[in-house]
Amino acid sequence: MGVLLGNIVRAEVPFYVASGRRDTTPEQEVEYLQKLVTQSGARALKFRVGGRMSRNADAMPGRTEKLIPLVRKTFGGAIDIHADSNSSYDPPKAIEVGRLLEEIKAVYFEEPCPFDHLEDTKKVADTLTIPVAGGEQEYSDWRFRWMIANQGVDIVQPDLYYYGGMVRSIRVARMAEAAKMPVTVHISGGFGFVYMLHFTSCISNTGRYQEYKLGTEAYGKWFDPPITVKDGKMTVPSGPGVGIRDIKGLLQGAVEAG
Repeated sequence: MGVLLGNIVRAEVPFYVASGRRDTTPEQEVEYLQKLVTQSGARALKFRVGGRMSRNADAMPGRTEKLIPLVRKTFGGAIDIHADSNSSYDPPKAIEVGRLLEEIKAVYFEEPCPFDHLEDTKKVADTLTIPVAGGEQEYSDWRFRWMIANQGVDIVQPDLYYYGGMVRSIRVARMAEAAKMPVTVHISGGFGFVYMLHFTSCISNTGRYQEYKLGTEAYGKWFDPPITVKDGKMTVPSGPGVGIRDIKGLLQGAVEAG
């Protein structure tokens, strides 16, 4: 698919593995992150901070402030760290949390303020030295153009489903490239990881890591050649279309095998 969208520039994609949980204590979350990293072989991870669209309320008292340094202490310098607040903060609180992430040298701070509060997010991005990422909930071409033209974020994150597909998202990537901004697409689930691989294969301005959903390696054998997950990277399918081979035959074989 990448050939239809542009020149193929990479055949494998470095990834981070993400926890979507907020119902854990800092100690429980670190234990869960260790499990994710062990199972995936990832060299980067992401965890949630704040309470999710909570206007400065944490998921549980003191969780974020304790979790951020604990993750770095546990994993040391061998793992790159991302944090996602899911629109949890106003600018002063986002900057406070961002300073904690700066201290542990995180890769980026995702969606610190409500996604459509563009000026608030820009204020955070302008203040922090850590990159600020955003765009996963965005559906407006105008707002993406504003974000890029005004450097409202440092890393642009269209979702290939929410934003309306590969072609619209490639347009965003090209606008970001012209502004010398990287793109790390958001994955909303299902086979989104396959589209992410094709999208990332043909744009030059990707972020350091793309998201990996644990368990998707089970679908690797559906592709020819199979998708592999190794050393913190996923291979991009190179077959026709999205790369799926005889899925009907595979499913029939699975049924016959019991």
